[in-house]
Amino acid sequence: MQHPPDRRRRFAFPVAVAAVMAITAACSAGSAADEDASGGGVLRYGTVAAGGASPVTDPHGSLFNESDWVRHTAVYDLLLRLGDDHEPAPALATGWEADDDATEWTFTIRDDAEFSDGSPVTAADVLYSMERMDEQAAANGGRLGTVDVSSSEAVDETTLVVATTTPDAELPRILAGMVFVVPDRATEFDEPVGSGPYLLDEIDAAGTARLSRNPDWWGGTDGPAVLELHGFEDPQALASALTSGALDVAAGVSPAAAKAAVAEGGLELVRRTGAETAPLLMRLDAAPFDDPQVRRAVKLALDRPAMVEQVYLGYGTVGNDMIKLADPSVPADAEPVEHDLDQARDLLAEAGHPDGFAIDLHTTTAYPSMLTAATVAAQQLGEIGIDVTVEEHSPSTYWSEAYTVESFTVGYYTDTPFATTVRQTTLTTSAFSDTGWSDEDFDAAFAAAMATVDDQARNDALGELHHRMAAEGGWAVWGFGDGLDLRTSAVEGLPEGPGRFYLAEATVGD
Repeated sequence: MQHPPDRRRRFAFPVAVAAVMAITAACSAGSAADEDASGGGVLRYGTVAAGGASPVTDPHGSLFNESDWVRHTAVYDLLLRLGDDHEPAPALATGWEADDDATEWTFTIRDDAEFSDGSPVTAADVLYSMERMDEQAAANGGRLGTVDVSSSEAVDETTLVVATTTPDAELPRILAGMVFVVPDRATEFDEPVGSGPYLLDEIDAAGTARLSRNPDWWGGTDGPAVLELHGFEDPQALASALTSGALDVAAGVSPAAAKAAVAEGGLELVRRTGAETAPLLMRLDAAPFDDPQVRRAVKLALDRPAMVEQVYLGYGTVGNDMIKLADPSVPADAEPVEHDLDQARDLLAEAGHPDGFAIDLHTTTAYPSMLTAATVAAQQLGEIGIDVTVEEHSPSTYWSEAYTVESFTVGYYTDTPFATTVRQTTLTTSAFSDTGWSDEDFDAAFAAAMATVDDQARNDALGELHHRMAAEGGWAVWGFGDGLDLRTSAVEGLPEGPGRFYLAEATVGD
C-alpha cells in the first residue's frame, strides 16, 4: 500500500468483479438462506470495483479490493477498530498507553478471544501479524507506519509492547483498522483461521463470498447470521442491483446513482463526509509553479462551490487548501479561499505571465472524480489565461509515470489521518513527495508535534502545519467528496464513518 497522497490508500478501494445477472440469480439463494439463518438473517453487501483482479487471501499484502477489506475485517479480528469519530476504538486491544515521548506503546490484548481452530489469541499472534506486514511493506504501502517490529515484544499472553522508529503520538489512530491478526506462524490463508465475527464458507474466483456468523466470537452473535459480499465493476450496475432487490447495501455508489436513487425513493442514502478529495497538485520544484504567485493565482481562479457541484453533484464540501477535512488536527479558524479572477490575473502578470501560459494537467480514471476534476479545473483556469490541456493516463501507469513526475497533476486522497499523509507525501525525508515540498523547519515542527502525547497540544501544533501547507504549498484542495452508500430501510447499525467495513453490529429486518 504505497501511500502517495492516499494512493497508498488504494488498498481500501475496490477491484472485485461480479455481474448483475449473477447477483440477481443469487438473490433467490439468499432468500432461501434467510429461512435457515436464525436470529440475524442475511446481509447482502455490494461494493464498486475497478478492474478484474482475483480476490486476495493474504490479509497483510497488497489489498486493492474493497471486497477484500470487508471480508478480511469479518474473518480476522483487528488490533484496533476505527470509530466513526476517526478515533481508535477497542477490538483485540482493550487498552493502550504511550511512554513520555511516544516511542513505546503498551497494548493490552483481551484474554477471551480465540481463533476458529480453538486456539487462544495472544500478544505473540499480534506481533507475528505485524512482522508479516513489515515483511510485505513494499506491497502494502507501509501500513505499519513507524512501528519498529524488531524492537517490539510480546511480554506475555496479553501484553504487547510496540516500539516506534520515531516518536509517534498518533500510532493507535494510524494502526486502527489496519492490523488483521492471524495465528503465529500461519503462512497459508486460502482456508483462513481467524478470530473475527465471521467464518468464510465459500468464495469464487470473482471475489463473491459467503460467510457465516462465528458462534464463538468474543463480541457476541447479534449481527447478521450470514454475509454475502458482491463486487461490481460498474457503479451503475451496483446501484441497479440494490434497486432491483438483489442487495441490501450498495457501498461507494457514484453521485449520479445516489441522486437517481434518492429521487426514486425507497432507499436510504448514507453520506460519509470528506471521504475523498482530488486536489490539483503543483510541484514547487518545477516551473511555473516554483513561483508562489503562480500557485496563488491558480488557487484564486478556482470556483470551488461550482467544482463541488459539477464533480460531486453537490455531495461534498468546499475545500480551503487544507488536505484533510474531518481530522481532529484541522484548525477551526481555517479561512475560505476566495474566488477572485482579477487578483489571479494580476498575480500572473507580476510573475511574468501577463498573457497566461499553456500547460498540461495530468490525470486518470483510477477514481471517477479525478478526470472530472481536471476537466472542470481546465475550464476555470482558462478564465485567467492559463491554457490547460488535460492529459489522461491509464490507471495502470499514471501513478508511476505521471504522478510526482509531471509538474501539474490531479491527486487522490482519502480520509487517512493527517499524520499518515504528511509522513508519506510531505516530509523532506519521505521517499515520495507529491508536490516537491521540502522544508526542514516544517519537518522539525512535525516531529515535535508527534512527540507530544497531549492530544489538544498536538492537534494545535499540527493545525499550524495545516495553515502552512495551505498558504505556501502546491495543494489546491478545492473540495471534498462524500462517500455515498445506499441501503434498504431494513438495514440498521452499519458504521457510517471511516470504519464502515465493520459489519458485525449490523441488523437486517424483514
